[in-house]
Amino acid sequence: MDKESLKNQYKTWLYYKVSEFNDLGYTTIETEDLAHYFADYRWKKNVPENLFEQIFQINQLNINEYFDFESLEAQTNKEITLEDINLSELF
Repeated sequence: MDKESLKNQYKTWLYYKVSEFNDLGYTTIETEDLAHYFADYRWKKNVPENLFEQIFQINQLNINEYFDFESLEAQTNKEITLEDINLSELF
């Protein structure tokens, strides 16, 4: 499943989760970021067959799991250096 189709199919639930993260103070997270998380990490090898289970996993995502993914991305991405990262957006 690619990110664009995932984003379109689950836009309501992704938007809900982005709103939840925004309420917690994480205003830089967008639906594209969550679609990237599910397409390239959580569901990379095994997409749940049941639509209910897919929606359940989106709703169960917490900020710590998402930032664990972002940490892995930062550690494995060779294109971005520490000088390129704007840490002020996180606070």
